[in-house]
Amino acid sequence: MIAGIKDIESEISDVLNEFGIKDNVEIRYSNIENTDIQCNNLVRYSNNPDINDIKDKLGKSLLVHPFIESVEIAQNGFINLNFSNEYLKIFAKNHNSRIISSKKEAILFDYGGPNIGKDLHVGHIRTLNIGRSLYNIFKIAGHDVVSDIHLGDWGMPIGLILAYIEKESIDINSLTYLDLEIIYPKASELSAGNKDFYKEAQEISKKLNSKNEEFLSKWKIIYNLAIPNIKNLLQNLNYEFDLWRGESDVVEEVKRVVADAKEKNLVVEDDGALISTEKVDPPILITKSDGSYLYLTTDLGTVVHREKSQIYDKYIYVVDSRQKNHFEQVFKTVKHFNLSSSSFVHVGFGTVNGPDKKPFKTRDGNVYKLSKLHEDIKEKLKKYNENEEVLNILTNTVLTFSDLLPNRNQNYEFDLEKFTDINGKTGVYIQYAQVRARKLLESNTEIINADVDNEYNPDERKLLVLLSKFDYFYNQSLDNYQPHHLAEYLYSLCQTFNSFYANNKIFSDDVPDNLKLKRIEIVDNFYTLTGLIFNCLGIELVDSM
Repeated sequence: MIAGIKDIESEISDVLNEFGIKDNVEIRYSNIENTDIQCNNLVRYSNNPDINDIKDKLGKSLLVHPFIESVEIAQNGFINLNFSNEYLKIFAKNHNSRIISSKKEAILFDYGGPNIGKDLHVGHIRTLNIGRSLYNIFKIAGHDVVSDIHLGDWGMPIGLILAYIEKESIDINSLTYLDLEIIYPKASELSAGNKDFYKEAQEISKKLNSKNEEFLSKWKIIYNLAIPNIKNLLQNLNYEFDLWRGESDVVEEVKRVVADAKEKNLVVEDDGALISTEKVDPPILITKSDGSYLYLTTDLGTVVHREKSQIYDKYIYVVDSRQKNHFEQVFKTVKHFNLSSSSFVHVGFGTVNGPDKKPFKTRDGNVYKLSKLHEDIKEKLKKYNENEEVLNILTNTVLTFSDLLPNRNQNYEFDLEKFTDINGKTGVYIQYAQVRARKLLESNTEIINADVDNEYNPDERKLLVLLSKFDYFYNQSLDNYQPHHLAEYLYSLCQTFNSFYANNKIFSDDVPDNLKLKRIEIVDNFYTLTGLIFNCLGIELVDSM
């Protein structure tokens, strides 16, 4: 919250101190109609013998405060306050000077995680959107942030692809990326019912771990086919990463983690498998009975590899909630093996579903590829704008805003018709509001020297008060790893701005200059702040609609 609210908190604290009450006073924004802010500290002192005197002194003290217009102290002790025009005037003048302060930490965000044998699909939306948004939110807060896509480019998936290529006598040098998309599902399906094929894939995977030159050269062909396609798609969807590391980068570190655990007696052998000695239920498996590694083993090696180049204060893994138990085991083992003193956080999320409440698929029942979904959304948006650049931004806005609106812990239904509508809680609607504000600001070429009218009508007041709540929603998203607080807030801002615009003339000849300037100031507030929120959510601004 901005400094003015801290002043009000100090005022309340001083009065309480006069009556011998030491308390950490906290002002909160109110959801009650006709009340801007609230303080509930007094509730816990309702039995204080001086309660009536305290209420009387607080009422008188707060009413003379320049930032307070009205005070109501309810019977139960709730202090309900409304801002004065003076406060709103100061906020309107100083909105650009807001500084978001936070303890600076070095944080690595692990999200995205595409497998190089498979195309990105709708199931990747949430990790990409939530990860990018949290990266931006923490960066704006002053943290030193790094994003790592953590590619699935090693292990059994690659073993399966190479085994299938050998089995079918496919010329690996003639492969295209589209071929890979066909090969991996077929190889995976074959391995489920063919033990010999699965064993062959295991052997190839082991040879890769031993840096067998033949299979390493074949792996490089697959890697060089996949990575440019993945990068091009993500760039088109406006996702960027600082690091493009994968499982293939940590092969030696994985071996070292296992060897060190054996040497320090941190694992015990059980029928050929290695199990952590940490006393947890179920026991944590480190390697399988055939000596092969698990995703957990690779994740441990990844931590070691990352800390070779930089020590992070915190690792944040944005991976769906179905992996909760996996990450609990990873984090416990990191500490048990003494691999890092950093803190580790798993940011889980629900699934993206179709109308049948099951994971979203195309009409013919196939996995919905991100590239296909992007094209389908773009086609529906052509009714608003046919400019290719604008269409791409609008399409990415729909993909992002629709996905970030629900609480990340919930599953949600992806509705193409609903999410591409200009009305309602959609990405198109928020873009339309900011374009309208931009056009108003661009039209303000003459009114610059008038004295601003500092009386606010209900529409103006409502928008300014809502704008002043940014810090609250920002910190909710920051502290809880939940971008939906800012997404919901952005929609409320756009809705309130559109109502303000509809009910208040700005450039009409009958509007005096001082009133025009005041309203343009409010529009500037809205446009600046929504631009910041767009940035937090990972959404670009369009120039026109």
